[in-house]
Amino acid sequence: MYISHAQPHFGVIATSEPTSDTVEVSPSKSFDDDDNLIMHPAKQRSCRSWRFGQCFKSTRYKGLKMAQLLCAVYILLMTFRYYPNGLIDPSAPLGQWRIVDVWNSENTSAGVIQLEGDPFGPKRAVVAKDRISLICLAISRISAFTMYPCIFLVFMTKCKATINFLMTTPFSLYMVHDQHELHSFCGKFLAIDVWVHTLFHCLRWGLQGNIDLLWTNIAGITGLVALLACVMVCLPMMVQKLMRLMSYEVRKFLHITFFYIFAVALCFHNKTSAWPNGGYNQVILGFCIVYYTLDAAYVMFFMTEMIETTIFNVLPSGVQMTLAVSDHFQKAYAQGGYGYVCLPWVSKNQWHAFSLFEHPSNPNLRQVFMLNVGNWTKEVHAQLQRNTVRPAWIQGPFVSPYNNALAFDNTICVATGIGITPALSVIRAHRDSRRINLIWACRDVAMLEFFMDHLWLNNDGWILIFYTGKEALSPAVENAKLNSNIKLIKSRPDFDMIIPNIIFGIETGKGVPEAAVPSEKLQVRELIAKKVWELEGEGLLEDEIVEELTFLAHEKGFLLSSLVDERAEDRNKNLLQVIKEQFAIYNNSARNGNYIPPELASASQSHQGLHKRHNNNNKLTRYQRSTSMAVQSRPWEKQPAAEDFVSALDKKRVLNTWGVLYCGGSKSVESKLRKISNKYDLELHTETFAW
Repeated sequence: MYISHAQPHFGVIATSEPTSDTVEVSPSKSFDDDDNLIMHPAKQRSCRSWRFGQCFKSTRYKGLKMAQLLCAVYILLMTFRYYPNGLIDPSAPLGQWRIVDVWNSENTSAGVIQLEGDPFGPKRAVVAKDRISLICLAISRISAFTMYPCIFLVFMTKCKATINFLMTTPFSLYMVHDQHELHSFCGKFLAIDVWVHTLFHCLRWGLQGNIDLLWTNIAGITGLVALLACVMVCLPMMVQKLMRLMSYEVRKFLHITFFYIFAVALCFHNKTSAWPNGGYNQVILGFCIVYYTLDAAYVMFFMTEMIETTIFNVLPSGVQMTLAVSDHFQKAYAQGGYGYVCLPWVSKNQWHAFSLFEHPSNPNLRQVFMLNVGNWTKEVHAQLQRNTVRPAWIQGPFVSPYNNALAFDNTICVATGIGITPALSVIRAHRDSRRINLIWACRDVAMLEFFMDHLWLNNDGWILIFYTGKEALSPAVENAKLNSNIKLIKSRPDFDMIIPNIIFGIETGKGVPEAAVPSEKLQVRELIAKKVWELEGEGLLEDEIVEELTFLAHEKGFLLSSLVDERAEDRNKNLLQVIKEQFAIYNNSARNGNYIPPELASASQSHQGLHKRHNNNNKLTRYQRSTSMAVQSRPWEKQPAAEDFVSALDKKRVLNTWGVLYCGGSKSVESKLRKISNKYDLELHTETFAW
């Protein structure tokens, strides 16, 4: 990384083209008029064939469900085998299965059995003397054992340090990337399953006249405690009215505290002496409780740091935070990711997840943008009436699902609202090795103006910004001179059209955004080289020279550091020194007054060579074809052949090089993207920030 003694300003998006690049089209019908970013919910994709294979392919969390199936089969086998390997009375006539205490008939009358006739052993309330009782017992035991994989995952999906580590290992190839979605799925399953388990136990006890087992037997007492605790865990998370009535602190406290109670109660639900016919609660739940606690402690003590001089810039739509993170924080995850932020002067108990993006000119800094929505962020905005410096705690960094951009040659980042921040991190991290395309829908004028004026965008992908708000854009933004790969459109994005259009344009070479851009960058490098020579002649200080160069690059639509090639030997040099060394040939030519950039000459020769080879043998790669053709296909314009072209592409050889990443709070947008993902067999990864 380069060390800059000055504090360069952010780059603005501009171009040498004199005409505005803002267009206005009619609104898409796929959006609701009441919400500029809400589309009509897409119908769930159904299996189009009766064949089991195709239906199973569309099933989510197949590994989890297979584990549950194995657990169900196991407990059925262990229940309906003859004693001592199972619970069935070996003295019962053939075809008249029953589960009774073979040692003590009084226990059977009380609805319990004691294995091995041990009078001091646990009394297990599993008596079943008729077919209905056996069915009820089977359902109860199946529901209990299918809980085990879900309980395990409910804990593990919130072990942030463990997930962070596993995401950097080959094990990540088999992991579900949206951990919170898996957590919610397992939680909802438990919320239903505990009632099924309790209902059929109570039904069996009632038929036997032993309903008092619910408050006299240890299994009944602990089960009742676990049931009530589960209600307190789930209701504040699932009932919208309760979510609105309860504050963040109360809901989180109830969620975590009562789940601990739920898990501890299940530890005493039955004894390990029941093994192998049950008795796994203490082992599984005990392990999960201890491991989750240790993971949380590791995050608190080894992945949390206080930033004493956090810079807060107050903006109309939110607050921008700039944090000077430690070397350890930087090395833990070099680009992007997310972290949990706590502002003790607002609330000591609240930690909120935010995307982190690297400062465009100083790699030692991380930035966070807090949109002015929600109780906590509104309180932050209310307490910050002006720009200030205050302490903040940050926890992380954690690997973002957006890290999956590494898996694709071409990525389409879709963002709504503040979801732009992780997308910008992806662009920054992979702009030299991947083509990152961005579709950003924003209805907040202040946010749009801030990010267009303060952040960098790459030159190798389409950057489509859709303004969906009702407030008029400022003339500076609406008439901005944008680079050829950037388009500001006052409309709602039609994802069904845009996504296949992007793929069609790049795969055919008819719509490659970088086709007209390289010469612009070379021209700016030439101007920078001339400016360095002029400023040194004026005797300016190094910081002053860097600041002037930053303004010049800013005016031309580039970030100063993006004009410099990153090399290992320049890692410990300051930015001006690197510019002078890398631009030396520009300076020499500039002094002579006859400058022709060698890159332009070589690029021109290469461009001509590509056409020549194409005419001779037509053996060019897709990338060579794409860079040798002018832009003929624009993704925001209707391309009649795009959908059929993308549908016909080879799924294994072509479309597997494409990926779609989404970050935003709109479930309907996510649903629309999933529909497109299923239609074209594109991989979709989403980033959400929940507990």
